[in-house]
Amino acid sequence: MFRKLFAAATVAVLAALIPAGQASAADDVVYIVNRAGNKCLDAAAQGNGANGTPIQLWDCYPPTQYNQMWRVHWLTEYDFQLINVGSGTCLTPWGTTDGTRLQLWDCLSNYTNQVWHSQYTNTPGYVWLTEQKSFKVLDAAAQYNSVNGTPVQIWYRIGDEAQTNQRWIFKHASDFY
Repeated sequence: MFRKLFAAATVAVLAALIPAGQASAADDVVYIVNRAGNKCLDAAAQGNGANGTPIQLWDCYPPTQYNQMWRVHWLTEYDFQLINVGSGTCLTPWGTTDGTRLQLWDCLSNYTNQVWHSQYTNTPGYVWLTEQKSFKVLDAAAQYNSVNGTPVQIWYRIGDEAQTNQRWIFKHASDFY
């Protein structure tokens, strides 16, 4: 029952972001913004989108930065991949321990570490993004204080409201203006 409610809430959040004329959330392109510093999930430009390109936080530059745009690709009613628009590769941690950094990698349907769930936090509009293999959440490394270049990693979920580095919101380019 919880999974169905969770999935319905996720679909509702993403569906609210879809502009008129788009068929489904699977076609939706979003910016993923961290609450701690209001910076975007960004594939480092020096990686050119190749396998292993590190993921970081950076000032948001819609609508021109394709390395900050993510396609929500639904795999099931509950599960989705986050595909970088600039490279066509997936958001991927290579490991399951706290502090494992995120990178881009070729999208593969049998890699559970490329499959994500979202769950509402107690901050309206924000979600935790949980990686399916480790059940850890997307986390902006707190010790960097959300400056440009802050590494993004997976970490155990901390439910404390003060843990803003684990809260994310999906936005369209038009939401920034």
